[in-house]
Amino acid sequence: MGFPPPADATRAQRAGPPLLAGTLLAISGLVDLLSAWATTTVDPFVVTTGQGMYLVDITGWAWLHVAIGAAVTLAGLAAATGRRGTASLALGCATLSAAVDLLLFPYTPIPALLVVGLDAAVMRLLLRHRRTGPATGGFSGARRSGPSSPDPPPWSPTRSG
Repeated sequence: MGFPPPADATRAQRAGPPLLAGTLLAISGLVDLLSAWATTTVDPFVVTTGQGMYLVDITGWAWLHVAIGAAVTLAGLAAATGRRGTASLALGCATLSAAVDLLLFPYTPIPALLVVGLDAAVMRLLLRHRRTGPATGGFSGARRSGPSSPDPPPWSPTRSG
């Protein structure tokens, strides 16, 4: 369990998780894009069942996968900038990419496993970065005053008086 960078950390130190997540998401999108592009050029898949053999043409799904791969790559590049709102976009694209890869797992198992693993790492990085807060560098430890902060109990060492 790591500690967030201090509040006076440089911008480069605070930008670590979004930069890594954006890079991983861009790589994931490129793998998706290239594997889907290769799937558009192959002959239909042959599926054998007890009733016979069927040809399954997934060209339409492959073109959809190409579009999703391009969108994920662009979202990864945007998330690497660390700008506001790009983390939500990257989370949405990573979730969509993982779902489509799981649907197409029987046809391209190795790229699907690679992409789902990268997407899971991206989602974890972005959600942890979101929880610690990108601008403040994490929890500062200071108590806020106001009606939402109840008085400390009488035995507390922080109680004044």
